[in-house]
Amino acid sequence: MNILHLYKSAPPEEIGGVGAFIANISRGTVSAGVNHRVLVFTRNSAFRIERWECGAEIFFCPMLFQFASMPVGLVYFKQFRKLLDWADLLHLHYPFPIQDLLYLGGKLLRKMPPAIVTYHSDIVRQKKVGKLYAPLALKFLRSVDSVVATSPKYIHSSPVLKQLDTKTMIPLGISETLYPALSELRQQYFRSLYGEGFFLFLGALRYYKGLGWLVDAAIQTGLPVVIAGGGQLAAELKEQAAGAGNIHFVGQVDEDDKIALLSLAGAFVFPSHLRSEAFGISLLEAQMMHLPLITCEIGTGTSYVNDHEVTGLVVPPTDAKALGSAMQSLWDDPDMRERMGQASYERFRLLFTAKRMSESYLALYHQLMAKTV
Repeated sequence: MNILHLYKSAPPEEIGGVGAFIANISRGTVSAGVNHRVLVFTRNSAFRIERWECGAEIFFCPMLFQFASMPVGLVYFKQFRKLLDWADLLHLHYPFPIQDLLYLGGKLLRKMPPAIVTYHSDIVRQKKVGKLYAPLALKFLRSVDSVVATSPKYIHSSPVLKQLDTKTMIPLGISETLYPALSELRQQYFRSLYGEGFFLFLGALRYYKGLGWLVDAAIQTGLPVVIAGGGQLAAELKEQAAGAGNIHFVGQVDEDDKIALLSLAGAFVFPSHLRSEAFGISLLEAQMMHLPLITCEIGTGTSYVNDHEVTGLVVPPTDAKALGSAMQSLWDDPDMRERMGQASYERFRLLFTAKRMSESYLALYHQLMAKTV
């Protein structure tokens, strides 16, 4: 079975996100005889094809320009036309308007392969573009064979998904075996800097992460907080935290450092306050390391991953006092931290492994292929 994915970027040029999701599915289904090709853009001037370790082939197409954060390039269109003859099934990734146009245009000209769309997120920040895009998006989503959301929370809260008659749900997943073993050397290094039992945030320092409220909560409570990651808000957050000796900024970390920090943390805090945070892979990494979670209720997958008062605590967004209170509750109750941390890992093993995700998509692939016979 040949699966063609369309998206705007992929590893090694883009780390994490949708590209990592595609890589996990490719890795998890290759033993079942599934071949994956991924059509993406590159800022480089030359077209190239790379192969991931799992065997998936990545077609990097030069980008001519960007419009509303959407890459555009003629080579992408030409390669799409060629790869359609190879593909048995299309796996598309929303939101990505270029693919919508290519798919709908292709349906006017030829018989298209069956198509799955993984619905990763609503369009949140670019509201004007989102309104213009909405009619095209709905036409596209209603024309494909299956739309897959990543959490039941998102199905119930997304204004777009609510308008679709049929959709299914397959949660995201990660594989423990792909992470490095704990480096005692890195663990010892971070222990010497920050001690143990701190509250850890791990991720990009972006506008929707709610980190300003985390800094406020740390200042109010005096509890130790470690913020690991890079991004456009780094300087602003450091200025906000100036003089607070309990708040530490690590900067960008690699996988070895990530595991070392997770091993030392007492709890994982993820204060995203906007629906741009559709799921939160970092939450799964924290669950994998037996950590209790603190998240905000924004109607997305974050509070599907984090089951309130079972795997952690869920608080209102943009509320430093509520966030600080949740942190204080976990800090003051080691037994609760231990209990929730264990429940967190058990929920991860039950729902959020890459194996479970890949098996679910493989079953859906076969289901759609059977309809074409």
